[in-house]
Amino acid sequence: MKKIPWRGLLYLLITGYLFLDLKVCQGPIREAMRSRRDAAVDEARGRGWVALVNREPLTREQLDLAVARHLYQRGRKAEDLSAKNLAMIRRAVLQGLIDDTLVRQYADGDSEKPPVSSEETAAFVEAWRSGSGAEVGKPVEEELSRIWLRKRWLENRIRPGVEVTEEEARAWFDDNHVETGGRLRPGFFEPERVHLRHLPLAATDEAGAGELRRRLLGEGKTLADLGWMALDQLPADIREGVRDLAPGEVSAPLRSGRGWHLVEVVAREGERALAYEEVRAEIIAHLEAQRSEETFRVLMEKLRAVANLQVFPENL
Repeated sequence: MKKIPWRGLLYLLITGYLFLDLKVCQGPIREAMRSRRDAAVDEARGRGWVALVNREPLTREQLDLAVARHLYQRGRKAEDLSAKNLAMIRRAVLQGLIDDTLVRQYADGDSEKPPVSSEETAAFVEAWRSGSGAEVGKPVEEELSRIWLRKRWLENRIRPGVEVTEEEARAWFDDNHVETGGRLRPGFFEPERVHLRHLPLAATDEAGAGELRRRLLGEGKTLADLGWMALDQLPADIREGVRDLAPGEVSAPLRSGRGWHLVEVVAREGERALAYEEVRAEIIAHLEAQRSEETFRVLMEKLRAVANLQVFPENL
Protein backbone atom coordinates (compact mmCIF):
# COMPACT_ATOMS: atom_id res chain seq x y z
CA MET A 1 0.00 0.00 0.00
CA LYS A 2 1.40 3.37 -1.07
CA LYS A 3 1.90 6.06 1.52
CA ILE A 4 -0.31 9.09 1.15
CA PRO A 5 1.85 12.17 0.32
CA TRP A 6 0.55 14.12 3.31
CA ARG A 7 3.17 16.87 3.03
CA GLY A 8 2.34 17.66 -0.58
CA LEU A 9 -1.38 17.40 0.11
CA LEU A 10 -1.09 19.75 3.09
CA TYR A 11 0.89 22.24 1.03
CA LEU A 12 -1.75 22.11 -1.69
CA LEU A 13 -4.56 22.66 0.81
CA ILE A 14 -2.80 25.64 2.42
CA THR A 15 -2.02 27.19 -0.95
CA GLY A 16 -5.60 26.74 -2.08
CA TYR A 17 -6.96 28.26 1.11
CA LEU A 18 -4.71 31.30 0.83
CA PHE A 19 -5.70 31.80 -2.79
CA LEU A 20 -9.39 31.61 -1.97
CA ASP A 21 -9.00 33.88 1.08
CA LEU A 22 -6.89 36.55 -0.56
CA LYS A 23 -8.10 36.54 -4.16
CA VAL A 24 -11.63 35.11 -4.27
CA CYS A 25 -13.59 35.21 -1.04
CA GLN A 26 -11.91 38.10 0.77
CA GLY A 27 -11.66 35.98 3.90
CA PRO A 28 -10.35 36.74 7.39
CA ILE A 29 -6.67 36.90 6.41
CA ARG A 30 -7.38 39.43 3.67
CA GLU A 31 -9.61 41.41 6.02
CA ALA A 32 -6.89 41.44 8.69
CA MET A 33 -4.33 42.69 6.18
CA ARG A 34 -6.75 45.32 4.92
CA SER A 35 -7.50 46.48 8.46
CA ARG A 36 -3.82 46.95 9.24
CA ARG A 37 -3.26 48.76 5.95
CA ASP A 38 -6.30 50.98 6.45
CA ALA A 39 -5.12 51.83 9.96
CA ALA A 40 -1.72 52.87 8.61
CA VAL A 41 -3.37 54.98 5.91
CA ASP A 42 -5.68 56.64 8.42
CA GLU A 43 -2.72 57.43 10.66
CA ALA A 44 -0.81 58.93 7.73
CA ARG A 45 -3.74 61.11 6.74
CA GLY A 46 -4.29 62.20 10.32
CA ARG A 47 -0.64 63.18 10.82
CA GLY A 48 -0.51 65.13 7.58
CA TRP A 49 2.03 62.86 5.93
CA VAL A 50 2.31 63.29 2.18
CA ALA A 51 3.48 59.75 1.39
CA LEU A 52 4.49 56.39 2.80
CA VAL A 53 7.55 54.76 1.24
CA ASN A 54 7.84 51.17 2.43
CA ARG A 55 5.98 52.34 5.56
CA GLU A 56 8.42 55.21 6.09
CA PRO A 57 6.55 58.52 6.25
CA LEU A 58 7.39 61.60 4.22
CA THR A 59 6.09 64.63 6.07
CA ARG A 60 4.71 67.90 4.79
CA GLU A 61 7.66 69.65 6.45
CA GLN A 62 10.10 67.56 4.40
CA LEU A 63 8.22 68.43 1.23
CA ASP A 64 8.09 72.14 2.13
CA LEU A 65 11.86 72.19 2.63
CA ALA A 66 12.50 70.32 -0.63
CA VAL A 67 10.22 72.70 -2.56
CA ALA A 68 11.93 75.74 -1.03
CA ARG A 69 15.33 74.34 -2.07
CA HIS A 70 14.01 73.56 -5.56
CA LEU A 71 12.74 77.11 -6.06
CA TYR A 72 15.85 78.73 -4.56
CA GLN A 73 18.14 76.83 -6.91
CA ARG A 74 16.15 78.20 -9.85
CA GLY A 75 15.90 81.77 -8.59
CA ARG A 76 12.15 81.60 -8.05
CA LYS A 77 9.81 82.34 -5.16
CA ALA A 78 6.61 80.57 -4.15
CA GLU A 79 4.70 83.85 -3.86
CA ASP A 80 5.41 84.61 -7.53
CA LEU A 81 3.74 81.39 -8.72
CA SER A 82 0.09 80.64 -9.31
CA ALA A 83 -1.55 78.09 -7.06
CA LYS A 84 -1.78 75.66 -9.99
CA ASN A 85 1.91 75.94 -10.90
CA LEU A 86 3.00 75.63 -7.27
CA ALA A 87 0.86 72.51 -6.86
CA MET A 88 2.49 70.98 -9.96
CA ILE A 89 5.95 71.75 -8.59
CA ARG A 90 5.08 70.21 -5.22
CA ARG A 91 3.92 67.00 -6.90
CA ALA A 92 7.08 66.81 -9.02
CA VAL A 93 9.35 67.48 -6.03
CA LEU A 94 7.51 64.80 -4.04
CA GLN A 95 8.40 62.24 -6.72
CA GLY A 96 12.04 63.23 -6.32
CA LEU A 97 11.76 62.80 -2.56
CA ILE A 98 10.29 59.34 -3.06
CA ASP A 99 13.17 58.41 -5.38
CA ASP A 100 15.73 59.69 -2.86
CA THR A 101 14.07 57.71 -0.08
CA LEU A 102 14.01 54.52 -2.14
CA VAL A 103 17.69 54.86 -3.03
CA ARG A 104 18.56 55.42 0.63
CA GLN A 105 16.49 52.45 1.78
CA TYR A 106 17.85 50.01 -0.79
CA ALA A 107 21.44 51.27 -0.53
CA ASP A 108 21.45 51.03 3.26
CA GLY A 109 19.81 47.60 3.16
CA ASP A 110 22.08 46.10 0.49
CA SER A 111 24.53 43.65 2.01
CA GLU A 112 26.95 44.16 -0.89
CA LYS A 113 28.39 47.60 -0.23
CA PRO A 114 30.53 49.28 -2.91
CA PRO A 115 34.23 49.65 -2.10
CA VAL A 116 34.77 53.15 -0.70
CA SER A 117 38.12 54.36 0.60
CA SER A 118 38.44 56.55 3.66
CA GLU A 119 40.32 59.10 1.52
CA GLU A 120 37.46 59.67 -0.92
CA THR A 121 34.94 59.84 1.92
CA ALA A 122 37.09 62.42 3.71
CA ALA A 123 37.37 64.42 0.47
CA PHE A 124 33.57 64.42 0.11
CA VAL A 125 33.11 65.60 3.71
CA GLU A 126 35.73 68.32 3.23
CA ALA A 127 34.10 69.50 -0.01
CA TRP A 128 30.76 69.75 1.81
CA ARG A 129 32.38 71.66 4.67
CA SER A 130 34.08 74.09 2.27
CA GLY A 131 30.91 74.64 0.27
CA SER A 132 28.61 75.17 3.24
CA GLY A 133 31.04 77.00 5.51
CA ALA A 134 29.60 75.08 8.44
CA GLU A 135 31.40 73.14 11.13
CA VAL A 136 31.03 69.38 10.77
CA GLY A 137 30.54 67.50 14.00
CA LYS A 138 30.68 63.75 14.41
CA PRO A 139 26.95 63.07 13.71
CA VAL A 140 27.02 65.21 10.55
CA GLU A 141 30.25 63.60 9.38
CA GLU A 142 28.75 60.13 9.85
CA GLU A 143 25.64 61.10 7.88
CA LEU A 144 27.78 62.59 5.09
CA SER A 145 29.73 59.34 4.96
CA ARG A 146 26.48 57.43 4.54
CA ILE A 147 25.38 59.83 1.79
CA TRP A 148 28.64 59.26 -0.06
CA LEU A 149 28.25 55.49 0.27
CA ARG A 150 24.73 55.73 -1.19
CA LYS A 151 26.03 57.82 -4.07
CA ARG A 152 28.64 55.17 -4.86
CA TRP A 153 25.99 52.43 -4.56
CA LEU A 154 23.85 54.25 -7.11
CA GLU A 155 26.83 54.80 -9.44
CA ASN A 156 27.67 51.09 -9.31
CA ARG A 157 24.08 50.20 -10.13
CA ILE A 158 23.86 52.40 -13.23
CA ARG A 159 27.48 52.22 -14.47
CA PRO A 160 27.02 49.11 -16.68
CA GLY A 161 24.35 50.92 -18.68
CA VAL A 162 26.28 54.18 -18.95
CA GLU A 163 29.71 53.25 -20.29
CA VAL A 164 30.40 54.53 -23.82
CA THR A 165 32.79 52.68 -26.11
CA GLU A 166 35.15 54.35 -28.55
CA GLU A 167 33.19 52.86 -31.45
CA GLU A 168 29.91 54.31 -30.14
CA ALA A 169 31.40 57.77 -29.68
CA ARG A 170 32.95 57.70 -33.16
CA ALA A 171 29.66 56.55 -34.72
CA TRP A 172 27.77 59.35 -32.94
CA PHE A 173 30.27 61.89 -34.31
CA ASP A 174 29.90 60.55 -37.85
CA ASP A 175 26.09 60.67 -37.62
CA ASN A 176 25.73 64.10 -36.01
CA HIS A 177 28.53 66.51 -36.93
CA VAL A 178 27.00 67.54 -40.29
CA GLU A 179 23.52 68.94 -40.88
CA THR A 180 21.25 67.77 -43.69
CA GLY A 181 22.44 70.53 -46.01
CA GLY A 182 26.08 69.61 -45.51
CA ARG A 183 26.97 72.43 -43.10
CA LEU A 184 28.77 71.60 -39.87
CA ARG A 185 26.57 71.68 -36.79
CA PRO A 186 27.33 74.18 -34.00
CA GLY A 187 29.88 72.70 -31.64
CA PHE A 188 31.69 70.84 -34.42
CA PHE A 189 33.61 73.81 -35.79
CA GLU A 190 35.49 76.86 -34.57
CA PRO A 191 33.84 80.00 -35.97
CA GLU A 192 35.80 82.69 -37.74
CA ARG A 193 38.06 84.55 -35.29
CA VAL A 194 39.69 87.96 -35.35
CA HIS A 195 42.57 89.35 -33.30
CA LEU A 196 41.62 92.94 -32.44
CA ARG A 197 43.07 96.11 -31.01
CA HIS A 198 40.79 98.84 -29.74
CA LEU A 199 40.81 102.55 -28.91
CA PRO A 200 37.85 104.49 -27.46
CA LEU A 201 37.18 107.93 -28.95
CA ALA A 202 36.01 110.81 -26.77
CA ALA A 203 33.60 112.15 -29.38
CA THR A 204 29.90 112.95 -29.45
CA ASP A 205 29.25 112.62 -33.19
CA GLU A 206 30.66 110.98 -36.30
CA ALA A 207 32.44 114.09 -37.53
CA GLY A 208 34.25 114.53 -34.25
CA ALA A 209 35.11 110.85 -34.16
CA GLY A 210 36.54 111.06 -37.69
CA GLU A 211 38.73 114.01 -36.78
CA LEU A 212 40.01 112.19 -33.69
CA ARG A 213 40.79 109.13 -35.82
CA ARG A 214 42.95 111.12 -38.23
CA ARG A 215 44.83 112.89 -35.45
CA LEU A 216 45.43 109.83 -33.28
CA LEU A 217 46.56 107.63 -36.15
CA GLY A 218 48.78 110.43 -37.38
CA GLU A 219 50.41 110.56 -33.96
CA GLY A 220 50.98 106.79 -34.01
CA LYS A 221 48.62 106.17 -31.12
CA THR A 222 48.81 102.56 -29.86
CA LEU A 223 45.56 100.64 -29.61
CA ALA A 224 44.84 98.31 -26.67
CA ASP A 225 45.09 94.59 -27.45
CA LEU A 226 41.76 92.72 -27.09
CA GLY A 227 43.15 89.33 -28.14
CA TRP A 228 41.31 86.73 -30.22
CA MET A 229 37.51 86.91 -30.40
CA ALA A 230 34.86 85.00 -32.34
CA LEU A 231 33.52 87.28 -35.05
CA ASP A 232 29.89 86.26 -34.48
CA GLN A 233 30.15 87.11 -30.76
CA LEU A 234 31.09 90.75 -31.31
CA PRO A 235 28.43 93.48 -30.90
CA ALA A 236 26.59 93.89 -34.21
CA ASP A 237 27.95 97.40 -34.99
CA ILE A 238 31.53 96.36 -34.29
CA ARG A 239 31.15 93.08 -36.18
CA GLU A 240 29.91 94.77 -39.34
CA GLY A 241 32.65 97.39 -39.11
CA VAL A 242 35.49 94.86 -39.06
CA ARG A 243 33.97 92.07 -41.18
CA ASP A 244 35.77 93.10 -44.40
CA LEU A 245 38.97 94.53 -42.91
CA ALA A 246 42.26 92.89 -43.81
CA PRO A 247 44.94 92.32 -41.14
CA GLY A 248 46.65 95.61 -40.33
CA GLU A 249 43.68 97.79 -41.31
CA VAL A 250 41.93 100.15 -38.88
CA SER A 251 38.19 100.68 -39.03
CA ALA A 252 36.35 103.91 -39.56
CA PRO A 253 34.89 105.28 -36.32
CA LEU A 254 32.38 102.72 -35.03
CA ARG A 255 29.56 103.54 -32.68
CA SER A 256 28.27 101.14 -30.02
CA GLY A 257 26.22 101.49 -26.87
CA ARG A 258 29.38 102.67 -25.11
CA GLY A 259 30.33 105.41 -27.55
CA TRP A 260 32.75 105.70 -30.47
CA HIS A 261 35.65 103.35 -31.15
CA LEU A 262 38.53 102.56 -33.45
CA VAL A 263 39.17 98.88 -34.04
CA GLU A 264 42.21 97.38 -35.76
CA VAL A 265 42.26 93.86 -37.16
CA VAL A 266 45.64 92.33 -36.31
CA ALA A 267 44.96 88.87 -37.78
CA ARG A 268 42.11 86.64 -38.93
CA GLU A 269 41.37 82.92 -38.88
CA GLY A 270 38.57 81.40 -40.94
CA GLU A 271 36.04 78.84 -39.79
CA ARG A 272 37.71 75.50 -38.97
CA ALA A 273 36.13 72.06 -38.69
CA LEU A 274 36.95 70.24 -35.46
CA ALA A 275 38.36 66.74 -35.72
CA TYR A 276 36.80 63.87 -33.80
CA GLU A 277 39.72 63.82 -31.35
CA GLU A 278 39.03 67.46 -30.42
CA VAL A 279 35.39 66.83 -29.45
CA ARG A 280 35.72 63.23 -28.26
CA ALA A 281 35.57 64.10 -24.54
CA GLU A 282 32.45 66.24 -25.01
CA ILE A 283 30.72 63.51 -27.03
CA ILE A 284 31.42 60.85 -24.42
CA ALA A 285 30.24 63.17 -21.62
CA HIS A 286 27.04 63.92 -23.58
CA LEU A 287 26.29 60.24 -24.22
CA GLU A 288 27.08 59.29 -20.62
CA ALA A 289 24.73 62.00 -19.35
CA GLN A 290 21.94 60.74 -21.62
CA ARG A 291 22.47 57.13 -20.60
CA SER A 292 22.76 58.00 -16.91
CA GLU A 293 19.36 59.67 -17.01
CA GLU A 294 17.75 56.75 -18.85
CA THR A 295 19.43 54.07 -16.71
CA PHE A 296 18.44 55.88 -13.53
CA ARG A 297 14.85 56.07 -14.76
CA VAL A 298 14.78 52.32 -15.43
CA LEU A 299 16.34 51.57 -12.04
CA MET A 300 13.76 53.70 -10.23
CA GLU A 301 10.95 51.98 -12.12
CA LYS A 302 12.26 48.65 -10.85
CA LEU A 303 12.61 49.90 -7.27
CA ARG A 304 9.12 51.40 -7.35
CA ALA A 305 7.66 48.18 -8.77
CA VAL A 306 8.64 46.22 -5.66
CA ALA A 307 8.10 49.03 -3.17
CA ASN A 308 5.04 49.74 -1.04
CA LEU A 309 4.18 53.31 -2.04
CA GLN A 310 1.21 55.38 -0.94
CA VAL A 311 0.74 59.06 -1.73
CA PHE A 312 -1.83 61.28 0.00
CA PRO A 313 -2.68 64.14 -2.42
CA GLU A 314 -5.03 65.72 0.12
CA ASN A 315 -2.01 66.46 2.35
CA LEU A 316 0.13 68.09 -0.32
